[in-house]
Amino acid sequence: MTRISLALTVAVLILASSPPHTSSAATAEYNIIIRNALVLDGSGRPGIHADIAILGDRIDRIGNLHGARAARVIDARGQIVAPGFIDMLGQSEAYVLIDPRAMSKVMMGVTTEITGEGESIAPVNDRILKEQEDFNRRFNLTVDWRTLGEYFKRLDKQGAGVNLGTFVGATQVREYVIGYNDRPPTADELTQMKTLVADAMKDGALGVSTSLQYVPARFAQTDEIVELAKVAHQYGGIYITHQRSEANAIDDSMKEVFEIARRANIPAEIWHFKTAYKKNWGRMPEMLRRIEAARRQGLKITADVYPYVAGSTSLSACLPPWALEGGTDRMISRLKDTATRERLKKEITTDSRDWENIYLGSGGPSGILIGSVVNRELESWQGKRLSEIAEAQKKEPLDALFDFIIADHGQTGAIFFMM
Repeated sequence: MTRISLALTVAVLILASSPPHTSSAATAEYNIIIRNALVLDGSGRPGIHADIAILGDRIDRIGNLHGARAARVIDARGQIVAPGFIDMLGQSEAYVLIDPRAMSKVMMGVTTEITGEGESIAPVNDRILKEQEDFNRRFNLTVDWRTLGEYFKRLDKQGAGVNLGTFVGATQVREYVIGYNDRPPTADELTQMKTLVADAMKDGALGVSTSLQYVPARFAQTDEIVELAKVAHQYGGIYITHQRSEANAIDDSMKEVFEIARRANIPAEIWHFKTAYKKNWGRMPEMLRRIEAARRQGLKITADVYPYVAGSTSLSACLPPWALEGGTDRMISRLKDTATRERLKKEITTDSRDWENIYLGSGGPSGILIGSVVNRELESWQGKRLSEIAEAQKKEPLDALFDFIIADHGQTGAIFFMM
C-alpha cells in the first residue's frame, strides 16, 4: 500500500451499482462478475460495454462473459466502471492513520493518493512536533516515527483504504534544520538538509516538493531549492511545486520553476496549475504557452489541475509572510498586539505583488469559508463564511479573522473562492 509508482492500480471501483445477485459459490468460476458496465479503462479510448470477471484480487477477464458464473454478480447497467483514480495532491498522510478507511477518497473513486506538498509526513523532530501538537492532540494521533521509512512501516502495519505515495518536502527539511525563521541556511545546514532529502529518497519518496506561497517555504531562495532538487534527481526523483505565485507574480514564479528544472536537470511538475484572483483570470493560455516554449527548449515541465473554483489552505494564509515568521506562538502574539493588528489591516487591504494576498484575491470575507477547526468550541462555525462570522459576532471582518486564528491557535482550514 506504500511506495507506489504513478501507474493506475488494478483495483476496480464501482461508482454506483444495483443490489448484487448471487449464484452458487460451489459452481462459481469467479469471485465477482460485474455485468453490463460501461468500461473506461484509463487509456483515453472510448468506453466499451462489457462484463468484468474478478478472481481473487485480480481482474481475470473483460468482455462478453455470458454463461460465466461467480459467487457474486453485480448488474452495473447504466453505470461506469473504471480503474481507481489517482489524486495528484491529497493531504491524507496523517488522516489515514486517524481513520484508515479514507472514505472521503474511496467514495469518490480515489484509490491512490500522492501527497507531501512542501511539508511532508517526515522527517520530523521535536521542534516540528511542537508545532503539530494541537492537531495531534485533537485527533489522538501518536507520532511514533521520525523518518519516512518509519512512517511507511507504521502505515503498512496499520493498513489504509488507499495507496499512498509521497514527496519529501523542502519545507519539511527546512523546518527540521532551520525552524521557522526568515534566513538562508548556512553551508553546514544546507548539507544537513540535503542529507535528509537523500534519506527520504532512499525510503521511497517520489522526489522533492515545495509550497513556496507559504511560510516558511517562502523564505527559501531559488539556490536552496536547486540544491535539494539535485539530490532528488540523483535518486530518480522529480521536482514538484505549489509555485511561489499563482496570481499577481506568476510571471516571475514560472521563470523560477523553469530555472530550477534547468539547473538541477530534473523534471518539474506544477501542482494545481491556475491563474488565481479575478484580475488574473484569462491568463491561463499565456501560461500554457510558456510551458510549451520551455518544453521545446528541452525542459521536462508538466502540470496538473483541479476542477474547482476554490482552493483550500490554512486560514492564517490570509496574513503576510512577516506575520507568520517564527512559528505559531509568535504569530499569535502578533495578532494580540493592537498596533500590529492595525498594520496588518492596512497590508491585507492593499493589493501587492510581494506576497499572495489570498484575502483580497478571494474577494474579501464573503469569499472565505471555514472548512475545519481543531478547537471543538469553534465547530459550529464550520461551513460558515468569514463575513457571516463577523456579522454574527458584530466585529469588523479582519478583527473576526484575527480572533478566529487566535482561538484555533492557527489550526483552521479554510476554503478560498478565488478562481
